[in-house]
Amino acid sequence: MFPIKNNAYACLLAVAAMLSLLSGGCGSNSSHNNGNMSQAQAQAVTQQVSETLAQALDSAFGVPPVSGVRPSLPAAVRNIRPDLSSGCTPNGSGETCNWPISYVAGCPQGRALGTITVAGDIEATLSGAGDGSVTSQLAITPDGCTISNLVINGDPAIDVGLNLTFANSAPVFPITLTEGGGISYGPNPSGSCKLNVTYTITSETSCTITGTACGQSINGGC
Repeated sequence: MFPIKNNAYACLLAVAAMLSLLSGGCGSNSSHNNGNMSQAQAQAVTQQVSETLAQALDSAFGVPPVSGVRPSLPAAVRNIRPDLSSGCTPNGSGETCNWPISYVAGCPQGRALGTITVAGDIEATLSGAGDGSVTSQLAITPDGCTISNLVINGDPAIDVGLNLTFANSAPVFPITLTEGGGISYGPNPSGSCKLNVTYTITSETSCTITGTACGQSINGGC
């Protein structure tokens, strides 16, 4: 009788040890690949969005690109001026402006590795003295865009809002842009995530990005 009991007990110990080993192995894999992009990758995504937005604004307001020079978001926003572009209509007490944005940019490694589309409208209501405010509804949609070894797509898009006032038909600093919406990414790691980022422009040469993107803290220049 005793040998039978001992054998049964030994069996139970072996099964328990095996289950513990399997559980530990699964847990170990999970800790090494939790599906989250790195902070450097999240930072690269926000910086690419900033650069693409600057390109789209320059294109809409007739600023030609300069080969080898990275587009400047502060300078691009500074060029949103009714006296430098068409799209404004007198309304009796001032003017209303509408500037449609429709732009497709190649990704950092070229169009063969994806595109980013910027679409929407920037609208302004100004007094006769050129004072007023701006509202915007812009959607930035990456499509198979390779950034920092990840392929990025809109989920469904990145939404950008602009907080801007005019005085004497010129933008007044500070200028803020808020970025929300979501993206998907892969293949390793892979997943989907939300963005909650603020761009603060304090001069034509100063711009900071703060907030969170894909669960990572963002703090850098734009």
